[in-house]
Amino acid sequence: MHKELITIELIRNSLARKKILSETTSNIDEIYNFFKKASQSKNSDFHYLYILNYIFNFISSDKVSKRKTSSRVFEDLLAIIFNGDIADDVPRENNISIVPDSFQNVKDKIAGNKREKADLIFNRQETPYSISVKTLVQENTEINMGSFEKQVLYDGLGVESYLNERKATNKEKIGLGSRSQLQRLFKFLQKNNIYNNFEKKFSEMVRFIFDDDMILAIKNDSILEMYFIKGNDFVNLLTSRANNPDQLLTVVNRWEGNSIRINRKHLIENTIRKVVLDFNILDKTVIKNINDFDLHLHQSYLEYFDADSKRTEVREEILAEFEELFDKFNNELGI
Repeated sequence: MHKELITIELIRNSLARKKILSETTSNIDEIYNFFKKASQSKNSDFHYLYILNYIFNFISSDKVSKRKTSSRVFEDLLAIIFNGDIADDVPRENNISIVPDSFQNVKDKIAGNKREKADLIFNRQETPYSISVKTLVQENTEINMGSFEKQVLYDGLGVESYLNERKATNKEKIGLGSRSQLQRLFKFLQKNNIYNNFEKKFSEMVRFIFDDDMILAIKNDSILEMYFIKGNDFVNLLTSRANNPDQLLTVVNRWEGNSIRINRKHLIENTIRKVVLDFNILDKTVIKNINDFDLHLHQSYLEYFDADSKRTEVREEILAEFEELFDKFNNELGI
């Protein structure tokens, strides 16, 4: 864990004591409202500014945004602030008791697809609430929504030979690896009067697997766009287009590794809960002085231990510089 996350845990506890944060998180609006307030932070809102500074340095900035670890760091941050657990760290089993009876013979597979969607779990000892967290860089317009069992979805439709991913290997160029391959597959289903069966299975799987709420974060260096999407809204987006293949293909792109990939465009344009974190404000706040202080502190360690016989002299210089920095803090805070 980053040492900064320890500070954020202390901040979380402070905000909870002040009743700004609840001890438990039970819905997406609580998370949305917190970040909405953070996006409007002023110079005196140190707690929020510190969190924004962490997000910029370890998640959104160009230096780190393309690292795979930045996604996990974001999940760790959310888990700490909202008192949740990382789903991968929690022992879980497939809950086949809640799977619709229409998937009688594959209940464990479908239950596994649903279980894998949760990234964070809150209040798990009482009434668990789960969310999925997706992070993308600005250039990536496709979202990996995770496993969506293709063998189950297309079972019984007579298209087993067409379920190849990436490059289609049949003469009709039908497959799952691209939007054009899927379009040909859907036309095949329509031509053979079985698209309605596909639509019914697709919609039922979507309603069961994707009912958790979702946070989508788009990283763009000094800007982070956050979308807070209710599970029902995402389900409605997909199911409302399922009866028309061309409409469905405006959202669904392809399959890869049994994971369904979707186009983010229509998802975010229909999302009303949006927050933009603009990290450019940080240089105009007390956080800049804190960052300067932190850098200077580490430089001072080296100067002090490299000084040998002149350590007393260096010590006095360092203390004088620190006093100057604390004077800046006082000026920023109006003390």
